[in-house]
Amino acid sequence: MSDAPNSTDPVGGGEPLETEAPRRAASARFDIAGRDDAGMRDALDPATQSLGDALKLSYRILQAGIVALVIVFLFSGFQSVPEGFTGVKTLFGAVAGEEGEEQVQPGLQPFWPYPIGDLQVFEQRRTIRLDREFWPAAMRQGDERQKTLQEQIDSADPNAGLRPGSDGSLLTRDGDLAHAQFEAEYIVADAVKFLESTAPQNGDRIVAAAVKQAAVEAASTLTLAEFTETRDVVGPAVRERAQRTLDRLEVGIELANVRATERIAPLTVQNRLREVQSARENSKGEVERARQNAVTILTQIAGGEVYSDLLTLIRQYEEALESGRTSDAETILSQLGTRMEASDVGGEVSRIIAQAQASQASLRARLERDAKRVESLAASFKESRGQVVKQLWLDAVREALENPQAEMFASPLALGELNLKIKSSNDLMQLRRQAELDRRKAEEAARAAGTFYAPNSEQIFINRAGRRLKRDATGGVGR
Repeated sequence: MSDAPNSTDPVGGGEPLETEAPRRAASARFDIAGRDDAGMRDALDPATQSLGDALKLSYRILQAGIVALVIVFLFSGFQSVPEGFTGVKTLFGAVAGEEGEEQVQPGLQPFWPYPIGDLQVFEQRRTIRLDREFWPAAMRQGDERQKTLQEQIDSADPNAGLRPGSDGSLLTRDGDLAHAQFEAEYIVADAVKFLESTAPQNGDRIVAAAVKQAAVEAASTLTLAEFTETRDVVGPAVRERAQRTLDRLEVGIELANVRATERIAPLTVQNRLREVQSARENSKGEVERARQNAVTILTQIAGGEVYSDLLTLIRQYEEALESGRTSDAETILSQLGTRMEASDVGGEVSRIIAQAQASQASLRARLERDAKRVESLAASFKESRGQVVKQLWLDAVREALENPQAEMFASPLALGELNLKIKSSNDLMQLRRQAELDRRKAEEAARAAGTFYAPNSEQIFINRAGRRLKRDATGGVGR
């Protein structure tokens, strides 16, 4: 080893080297003795070449990795929007896209990677429930478990009022309290307005606040009966008012549906309300039974479906009488008589018409017989009027005196102011009583047989108004 600088090849080739800048003195030097310089060079060339090849391969792998990372970074902006979700694209924090087309649709959305670009995605359609805001508390002090609605109704204390902050309620138009539960479904129709006005997690709170305000307003326009009726009129009214509130806020939310899932009166009046509802259902049953009975009775009276035609004509006749249209009443009365005599009429009407026709025939025959007798006496009356009248008078007296029930009393002419009280014999009184019974039996038999009889003759009066007997409807009771 030598510390002096050497300008020749250290291996000993003797070839001069290029002039280099001065360097510090070497601290050590290795001299190879006893070997050939050319052999040593041949031994070092393969190692140097292998090291160079390894460095080149590592560099190519590093280049490929860098390219792959760049590609992955560029494609990291490609995101998939699930079905039922929506959102917007942002470029450096600002909403990207042409006006009116900023909102993205479900599917694959290519875009710049983060942090250059980003995709704000949230659920487009959501459903919220307002179960406690206007509903009485399910548990009170001392309850071991949450009670069902029926158990709350059964255990409700009429003297206990609602507890503010625990029991929710609504005030109706007539000043009554009511309870309700609502279910609202909303859609984010304009994602840009929605994100510009609030954060996605605040959507439920905004819709709930609008629905609660609308529920209070809608309940104040309805009575308790309208609020709790079977048809849901509360839900549509709440939706309309809540949508107006959301439109004023410009949050890009549309209410798809609002439904009042439960609507009840206060628990303390539910028992009474159930009694009212039960009575209402019972009344419906009674009305239906009454209608069926009416149909049965009308069918028995007129037979089949004829009674509807008769009722129509009767109503028209009464309306014509009340309005003073006498000629129309006469025409309708004729139509009613013709309809009653039709062949399809049965029941009580048919029987009465048959009896009336039989009575009419019997009366006509009797009148014809009397007319013939009058005609036979007409010639004798013209020749000897006094003789015929005396003969008829004697025949009438004889007919009266031949009656076994007739009695004759003779009294002095000069009685003055004396009054006589005369009593019939018991035999005659019994005979008259039996005759009256026989007369009534004969009348009933005549009615059953369809012969002549005077229906409702007890309502016919002499020299004063009775039943409506005139065809022009100018006479009768109440006219």
